[in-house]
Amino acid sequence: MMSTSKITSIVATLIAMTLASVSAQAGGRPDSSSRNWFGHVSGGYALASGDTGDALDDDWTIGGGALYWPASWPIGISLDVNYLKMDLSRSSINAINDAIASDPNNDGEISGGDFDNLQFALNGIWSLGPETNRGLYLTAGISYNSVTGRIFEEGLVYYPPICDPWYWWWCYPGGVGPGELVSDKRSDNEFGWNVGAGYSFETMSGQLFVEARYQQIQVGDENIEYIPLVVGYRW
Repeated sequence: MMSTSKITSIVATLIAMTLASVSAQAGGRPDSSSRNWFGHVSGGYALASGDTGDALDDDWTIGGGALYWPASWPIGISLDVNYLKMDLSRSSINAINDAIASDPNNDGEISGGDFDNLQFALNGIWSLGPETNRGLYLTAGISYNSVTGRIFEEGLVYYPPICDPWYWWWCYPGGVGPGELVSDKRSDNEFGWNVGAGYSFETMSGQLFVEARYQQIQVGDENIEYIPLVVGYRW
């Protein structure tokens, strides 16, 4: 897993490059003077940061949304829908099992866990130069997050029979076998914020971009922190 210092260095470098490009070209908006609305999709790797990096493993993330940016505006408004899922780290699993073993009123152990987030983010995208279709840009905004944390334990589960959709008479029998059961689950809806930077590349029909955002979500007394590094396409 990438260390927090390396993650911070990546974001700091992107922001420094962006600020240094004020007199040069900047990006964020596809090159179309006749349109105000643009779509985008993205995918990449989310790096757990801070204390979150001790509890969760890095994992993949996907997203998409719409961008409203009239040609005369220096700033665009983006609405994103993003999803990520991170597994509980081995050190967290061991710590939970050690706590269970030391409690005389509990027994058993967990086999794993995960955290997922369905996020709706409202962001501003700031193009620092006269050309918005290629180059560096800054972004920042707020988010509404539907987060769920689960822990699992091993047990016996029922597997239903599965029949081939084309050859309906060919079925795999169901039965009982070892598997993972959800032993505890917690869901919350929380607000968060993010800040980051990106770089866009002009194409014949749209715009490719790479982007990093620092995300923070307040869940109870804890902060969930991670940095998605994504590659996307705007059109």
